[in-house]
Amino acid sequence: MKHMGSILNANSDIFKRIESIKLETINEPEIKAFIEANDVTDKMIDNDLTVLQEFKDSSKMCSECESFGQCKNFVPGHTPELYIENNRIKIRHLPCPSKLAYDEAQKMKQFITAIHMPKDVLNAKLSNIHLDNKGRIDIVRQANKVCIDIAKGNDTKGMYIHGPFGTGKSFILGAIANELKERYIYTTLLYFPEFIRELKNGFKDGTYNERLNRVKNTPVLMLDDIGAEDLTPWVRDEVLGPILNHRMMNNMPTFFSSNFDFKELSHHLSMTKQGSELTKARRIMERIETLSDAYMLDGKNYRREK
Repeated sequence: MKHMGSILNANSDIFKRIESIKLETINEPEIKAFIEANDVTDKMIDNDLTVLQEFKDSSKMCSECESFGQCKNFVPGHTPELYIENNRIKIRHLPCPSKLAYDEAQKMKQFITAIHMPKDVLNAKLSNIHLDNKGRIDIVRQANKVCIDIAKGNDTKGMYIHGPFGTGKSFILGAIANELKERYIYTTLLYFPEFIRELKNGFKDGTYNERLNRVKNTPVLMLDDIGAEDLTPWVRDEVLGPILNHRMMNNMPTFFSSNFDFKELSHHLSMTKQGSELTKARRIMERIETLSDAYMLDGKNYRREK
């Protein structure tokens, strides 16, 4: 049997440790400020010391946190807040700045639907476009103007950006899409040749109409590299034609990039295995020209410099 004195000494050591923990906890700057601002009594502190300790430990983790993905808190992405309810100290966990920023970024991603587009295009910004000739400057100015008009709900024509390989046509489309994203406007940006291949698969899995209608009805549509697809009468008359006709009839902003100017694209659209079909090609071009104004993008091949 333990001697009574040793028991009392042991209890005394426990009380000293508790008091030491209490002093360390209430002297934390945030906790000290909370106690002073809310007239917290010693009894309240004793009753809810574990709550204050949880706040202290969580707060330290928040101060060392670099991003939401590295959060170590009990409730990931949330920061603790103390409050008083019925004379008890309580803690609640609110989304931290990193979590709010992460949620906003995830939300913003929803404003761009990209189909087979490279990462650099999806991260493009108007401010990052090379402005080394007048044509490029004019394109960026127009892109900014069109974005403002779309955001205001004004009827506006899109842009048909054409020029040699590697000059940054796709990059500019991506930059416009990101500018519209910042204005909470939904955009579908797709690499047209790959979209055609994907659309054909829709016949097998029954999603053809759904895929086509989604593109027809997106608030802003960007067809990247039109003219690079393997042209067939089906592509021209059953895919491209209905998309453009629907968007023209409903004044829906539509953008294009191509290696062809209008004249060259018209020739491309007219040539199929059935021979030259100028009237059908002209019908498509009339819709493209109604939906967009042409801009020549010249300059060096930036792709070769990577």
